[in-house]
Amino acid sequence: MFSLFRRLDYLLLYRSVRISSLSRVQNYLPVVEWIRRLQIRHRIQRQEQLMTHLLQEWKTQFSGYSRNILLFFWFNFVWNLGLGMFGLVYNLYVKSLGYEQTTVGSIVGMTALASALILIPAGIMNDRLGPKRVITFGLIFTLAALTARSLIEGQQGMLVSAFFGGMALAVVSATILPFMANNSTPQQRVHLFSFNMALVMFANVIGIALGGVLCDFFQFLIGFDEIHSLQYTLLIGVGIAALGVIPMALFDKSKQEIQPKREKLHVKELWSSHKTSIQVIGIFCLLGLLSSTAGGMVVPYLNVYFEDRFEASKSAIGIVVALGQGATAIAFLIGPMIVKRYGEVKSVVYLQLSSIPFLLLTAFSANFYLSSGGYLFRQALMNAANPFYNSIKMSYVHRSLRGLASSSGEAVFNLGWFLASPVSTGLVFRYGSYYGYAYAFCITAVVYSLISYLFYFFFGKNRFKPVDESS
Repeated sequence: MFSLFRRLDYLLLYRSVRISSLSRVQNYLPVVEWIRRLQIRHRIQRQEQLMTHLLQEWKTQFSGYSRNILLFFWFNFVWNLGLGMFGLVYNLYVKSLGYEQTTVGSIVGMTALASALILIPAGIMNDRLGPKRVITFGLIFTLAALTARSLIEGQQGMLVSAFFGGMALAVVSATILPFMANNSTPQQRVHLFSFNMALVMFANVIGIALGGVLCDFFQFLIGFDEIHSLQYTLLIGVGIAALGVIPMALFDKSKQEIQPKREKLHVKELWSSHKTSIQVIGIFCLLGLLSSTAGGMVVPYLNVYFEDRFEASKSAIGIVVALGQGATAIAFLIGPMIVKRYGEVKSVVYLQLSSIPFLLLTAFSANFYLSSGGYLFRQALMNAANPFYNSIKMSYVHRSLRGLASSSGEAVFNLGWFLASPVSTGLVFRYGSYYGYAYAFCITAVVYSLISYLFYFFFGKNRFKPVDESS
């Protein structure tokens, strides 16, 4: 009997403790809910502060840009908007004339060959005559060549006009980076290069969309035939690009822009005067050749990859590519915040390395959506490092050699894509659409890792000193 009463006591005690505990928890529930809401409010306020800080930082940067840079933004926007229209429509124009896909490839190859041949001389000419003169010549000849390409229908004429157009366009592209560097301070360049790349991508997207709409407008609403609809759209694109002449004519000489030097400079004198700059140019040429060779194995064929691997429709591929461009543009604008935290060199290394897992996800995923997601993140992370990459290059190269540094980088870029093309297509041809692309993606991942190591090895240990901007 005693044990029975003892068990009843224990049961009553347990129940009272349980009721007490539940009542205590219920009493604390409002406090827990209040803390949770406070955390959410704090998180929202922090995000608003970060956004406000980001906008304020960009506002401060824009207020410090020179008149040349602000005019350059207008020039680059209308220029790339017109080129975006032209680039989309011209291949369709060639095919509408009845030519095969091989003709389109020959025209693209002729343009790349002309660019590779003229880039180094264009950079030297930029250093000798000054960016404004060179960009003026290049712009005028580019507009003339694009106009001719819009009207010529013969195959030989197309190839010749593509060659001269490629040369003229390369002269303009080789001048842009030195022009921005000579009209800005080292503290402005990360934001400047980031915004410029985002602006170019934004202008290209608008130009591509506008080009497609105008083609359909002329053909289906106005009633022109396909060839004339494409020609009128091409000429409108050239006209929009020609608007870039207006801000270019208003460029004035900046205090930071050096006077062109016309005296002869021998190789020995050049080496003794600018040894560090030449070494840095050589290192960036090596890194650029490795990067373009690795990227050239996968980047030009990503649209074909999605079609071969997943049998995706052209509209789905177009949406993925457009989203990749949008993600890259956003990454360009957010990039300066990363630099502010980690520095330029570490930001380049971290972004390049962080893109590699997404590159491999794109290669080995059997799901179209996962592969597309990997492509978007890889595109944004890898390209987000380009503005810092260019800023570091310009900070270590003397003003008188920045044209050479820019043009040599673009030259090795074209060379790398040329070298990678037969390797990538050969792998796919031999091993099929799965293993062929997988091998190409893996080689690219290994080379990207090597580039990140070499970049940190050369520029993460303060082996070189930045040039004196006042010299």
